[in-house]
Amino acid sequence: MTAASDLLDKLISGGIRLLVVEPGGAMHTRPPANAVILAGSFNPLHFGHERLLAAAARLTGRTPCYEISITNVDKPPIPKEEVERRLRQFRGKAAVALTRAPTFTEKSALAPGSVFAIGFDTAARLFPERYYAKYDPEKDPAHAGSSVALAMNTLRRNCCSFIVAGRLGQDGKFHTIADIAVPPQYRDLLAQLPESDFRAAVTSTELREKGVGRP
Repeated sequence: MTAASDLLDKLISGGIRLLVVEPGGAMHTRPPANAVILAGSFNPLHFGHERLLAAAARLTGRTPCYEISITNVDKPPIPKEEVERRLRQFRGKAAVALTRAPTFTEKSALAPGSVFAIGFDTAARLFPERYYAKYDPEKDPAHAGSSVALAMNTLRRNCCSFIVAGRLGQDGKFHTIADIAVPPQYRDLLAQLPESDFRAAVTSTELREKGVGRP
């Protein structure tokens, strides 16, 4: 078994929570430094992802990095063969952080000091309480109170923030963070990616339906 295969096995088994794969294929467990991170399933990776991350990297002056969580709150872990298949898409392009961190709060703990590049729809789900797990304050007093506050304060402690790509809606309007009810105390955690730099146009689901992106 190669050292790289051994590290990937450790991630899948839960022995480690972070594995960074560099563009040339080298693997290590150090957190990405000064990174702007685009998280997703990347099934497949498409030019919209690449354009968004490139635009976010230009605007922030940070190193671009993709992130795939092999675990999800309501799905089984991604199997090793599928992880390896998705990794081949990034060869020679940018680093990929493989994690066991399905939420941004968990990602921020593994990659402190990072900026997360997200789309408008994801940004719109950051603040409504209904998108967060519900805790019983008697059984879990550490999570009592607002789940939004807990998540945002954790992100702030980990020195993380978001850069948001807008989206053209069916109403013909380009939607930005100005269209989201962001609590005043968290507005500093979000920055807008200008429409002139990036405009969302295609999704991975659409490409999969067309058979695009499969090796």
